[in-house]
Amino acid sequence: MTDLINLLTNNGIGIVCVAYLIYFQSTTMTKMIDTLGSIDNRLQKIENRIEVKEDEQWNYLKKN
Repeated sequence: MTDLINLLTNNGIGIVCVAYLIYFQSTTMTKMIDTLGSIDNRLQKIENRIEVKEDEQWNYLKKN
């Protein structure tokens, strides 16, 4: 705790903000990127299934 107080008094709040942003980027943002990648993969699978169903319906309508 004293290290934090010394850091604030010697270098100002800017250093603490930069340190927090670096920490935030390396932890939370990495998890969010992984989650968004997972969502993207699921959406691509859903789009592919919809295209297949649309093609099946179109082919069915052509036959009848």
